Amino acid sequence: MLRLRQRRLSWLRRDYLTHRALWPALTAAVQAVLAGRDSASLIVVDLGCGERPYADLFGAALCIGIDRSSDGAAPDVLADAGCLPLASGCADLVFCAQVIEHVPRPDALLAECCRVLKPGGTLVLSGPFWWPLHEEPHDYWRFTHHGLARLLQAAGLQALSITPDTGAVTLAAVALIEALPRWALLLVPVVNVLTPALQALSANRLSTLNHVVVARRPAAAGQ
Repeated sequence: MLRLRQRRLSWLRRDYLTHRALWPALTAAVQAVLAGRDSASLIVVDLGCGERPYADLFGAALCIGIDRSSDGAAPDVLADAGCLPLASGCADLVFCAQVIEHVPRPDALLAECCRVLKPGGTLVLSGPFWWPLHEEPHDYWRFTHHGLARLLQAAGLQALSITPDTGAVTLAAVALIEALPRWALLLVPVVNVLTPALQALSANRLSTLNHVVVARRPAAAGQ
């Protein structure tokens, strides 16, 4: 459950800052897409669903969780992100959080997202600009704002927004935590507590941990 997972995100943890801003940014993006719509009539594809920490966001929508493995995940369908066993134009929303860096071909993932979306349907996706290596060896890519925009356009998707979830201060703090030797890990809570306040004083968003994307499959002509 999303709310439970957020409460467990303790400022004592080394990964606190890598998730602190991302989860609210994704939540806001999905809520904006679903605002004023009857969720019970919607079909959502949670692509790379993992343990489905965002399931609460989709309300009463029919949510199809897809992952490449059931190891540590709870998918409805086992499938590769670049070849989805779903009908074209079936989904109102495709949600894909922190998956795109783990697929060998991000272009194929985005092309499949476009294919399964209904005309006028929406993609909410996040991907890292800077993160420590994780889920090795399946950690392949990092993305600039411009790189994501180019990939979206090539896939036939219209970018509505590509937004950094935080800024340079937080990026520097995460890099510092990664560099700390074991004997200095007691500094982690101090860095975690101070960083949000320092980030609030900085307008620099050119460097970020992640970008959150909202994109749309263009509506068919005449619609």
